[in-house]
Amino acid sequence: MRSRCGVAAILTATVLVAAACAGDPSESEPTDGTSPGFAPVRESTAVAPVAPPAGASTPPPAGLAGPEPVRIGVAMATTGRLAPRDGPVLDALQYAVRQVNASGGLRGRPLEIIYEDTRSELNTAYQAALRLVDRDVPVIFATCDPFFNRPILEEAGRAGVLVIIPCGPLPQPVRPLTFSAGTSAAAYGRAMAEHAAEAGFRSVATLVESDNDEATRQCDAFGSRFGELGGAVAYSFSFDRRWIAAQPVVGEDATALALSPIANFPMAVICAAVGGSGAAFFGLLRTAGVTTPVLASAALDGAALRYEIPGHEPLVVISEASTYGDDPSNQVNAYFASIITGDLRREPAGDDQDRVERGEIEATVDDRVGWAVTGAEALWIFIRAAQRTGSLDPIVLAADIERFDDVDLWMDSATFGPNRHAVGGRALRVIRHDGGASRVVEVRIPSEP
Repeated sequence: MRSRCGVAAILTATVLVAAACAGDPSESEPTDGTSPGFAPVRESTAVAPVAPPAGASTPPPAGLAGPEPVRIGVAMATTGRLAPRDGPVLDALQYAVRQVNASGGLRGRPLEIIYEDTRSELNTAYQAALRLVDRDVPVIFATCDPFFNRPILEEAGRAGVLVIIPCGPLPQPVRPLTFSAGTSAAAYGRAMAEHAAEAGFRSVATLVESDNDEATRQCDAFGSRFGELGGAVAYSFSFDRRWIAAQPVVGEDATALALSPIANFPMAVICAAVGGSGAAFFGLLRTAGVTTPVLASAALDGAALRYEIPGHEPLVVISEASTYGDDPSNQVNAYFASIITGDLRREPAGDDQDRVERGEIEATVDDRVGWAVTGAEALWIFIRAAQRTGSLDPIVLAADIERFDDVDLWMDSATFGPNRHAVGGRALRVIRHDGGASRVVEVRIPSEP
């Protein structure tokens, strides 16, 4: 059984057999037209052994040649309050490692994960970074929370180690060796605005998680872009954790009264961050009897089903991937299918471990969230840079990532730049929950500001 919290926290992917790898990237299938009518996203190809750079007679310093595994560091949370956000992303990263090794590794060298659980604690994250730096890893994949990944970024920066954040915002100012595979709050906001405008909405209400900087930036970008497209934010409502916690005290009637103005608008846009209070607020909105169609970002990806929010439809969520088997990437569909079949089981709790090992418990659809694929995408940022340069030198890798221009990754393509260390050009999925069905209705690349 795969365990993220097991002995010594060293996960050697070499021992994972190829037969266990559903959705090997070398087995891409042609698009058969079963998905809704939009252009398919390019499939990634298998990881081929990397040839030396043109004209090179010997491998460059810190190169990829040699029999030893390529050790990559991971400092993410599988315990504590950050585990619900980091855990699914870590699953996707490990799945992608398995695929790389099943396809021959990186220039014939298997990837080996050196894992450190940050336990959702600042000091533990700092100690994890120190240990990974001591192991001389070329890259660290850091926890998604911008507050708790700060000590990792600082220590890795001092040591000259590349850092890739699989999800969450990129800290400012831009650090030379730090990159993010996550969709920015501004990109989410623009994507929501462009979808709303093209759907014919001209006046909306925005509902913003005001105690979260990521959510407020999302709504700022939405309002700006929606205005450019001829729309107007006619009403805005702010909520935070304290407001949500107070509602059982003030009572259902008072909550319904406070939320009732939202019903006067043809669409409500929820600006919230993954792991924040967006799902809880959405539940209160529907419980209060407000049936206005809701548009949201990945913060509500799977939330309505996971938390069994009654009457959640109609709901449109914009996320990195669809978990419903209709994603335009066969890679994505294979990954989420592997969770359901038990090839990739979620970490069990307590006495359930033995039952999982016997194959009696498997994951359900509720374990799947589309934004988690950024874990695999983050790994492939490193893979592509190492392939393109033939090097594991963090400075060489960072310089190459800055030159990514529509470069194919695990499921999609991405663009970076010297002043842009957050992924750009990613095709987001617009998922509609309505009429008892959940389906991708559009693939949208947010416009640039």
